[in-house]
Amino acid sequence: MDRFVQRITWKKALWFTALFAVFYTIINYTCVGVVGLLQITDGANILDFEFGYTASRAYDLLAALGNDGRSFYLVKILPLDFPFPFTYMLCYTGWIALMGKNTVPPNMLKFLLAAPVLAMLFDWIENIGILTMLQNFPILPAWAVMTASASGIMKTIFTVFSLSIMILLLVITLLRKAIR
Repeated sequence: MDRFVQRITWKKALWFTALFAVFYTIINYTCVGVVGLLQITDGANILDFEFGYTASRAYDLLAALGNDGRSFYLVKILPLDFPFPFTYMLCYTGWIALMGKNTVPPNMLKFLLAAPVLAMLFDWIENIGILTMLQNFPILPAWAVMTASASGIMKTIFTVFSLSIMILLLVITLLRKAIR
């Protein structure tokens, strides 16, 4: 991580942000992402947008998608949702490293940089649980539901924490520049 911090530049952070924005847009606003799914399912949405759920809630959400919606989720959305967490991890770690390398002690910076990495890892674990549920529907393995639900909660917590760190570091950076 030290090497990443030393080599991060504004240009790289902007490239990471652009990559994240491209994936975010494709997944959320195109016909191969959520928009396409919503057209097929008359508004039924993906499990990724739920903050914790029970087995019965997961079943209801997947049943509401119908066969075509579940197939679309499995074949179109999930393949995009495995590289997507890597893009937001790069974006968030890039900005945290860039703003934090002259603001935060190195040991604290390593701790802060762990947040987006953990968000990414929990997102991948959530995706594995969702993949398992989609492949086994109508039978939902209890471990897959619990894993996906808990991982989704942890993903959200670490994502919010990452964004909070970025905002705090931005405020500190701007205040330092204003004081100079």
